[in-house]
Amino acid sequence: MKTYKLNKQDKELIERAKKVIIKVKPLNLIDTGGVCAALITSKGNIYSGVSLGFYCGIGSCGEYQAIGAMISNGEKEIKTIVAVGNDGSIIPPCGKCREMIKQSSKKNWNTEVIISKTKKVKLKGLIPYPYGETIEK
Repeated sequence: MKTYKLNKQDKELIERAKKVIIKVKPLNLIDTGGVCAALITSKGNIYSGVSLGFYCGIGSCGEYQAIGAMISNGEKEIKTIVAVGNDGSIIPPCGKCREMIKQSSKKNWNTEVIISKTKKVKLKGLIPYPYGETIEK
């Protein structure tokens, strides 16, 4: 899998996600808000979201929340995405999130996914055999 070095915009996206984590920490929640995802769209807009976990069994990853915010604002193409833990670590997306990124738009196959503090990869390198099509008509 080919990796790429992070650029200035990637590092700013990581910092954006870290700022959201800082805002969530004082809420002192169990299993909620421990991961923040931030993404930048092909139009240059940034959306973020935090992980949610509830005792009733409902929950979702930060990537889900960020993608939901993006779609709610009329966009579907993700240029770059990152997930950051509450300790500041970069967390590659889980399998469900990888599929959600791909299925949001045909163009997201080339989304850059930040996987560490120094590297990113294209989504197609993370899921060489995707589950399904996209939700596009």
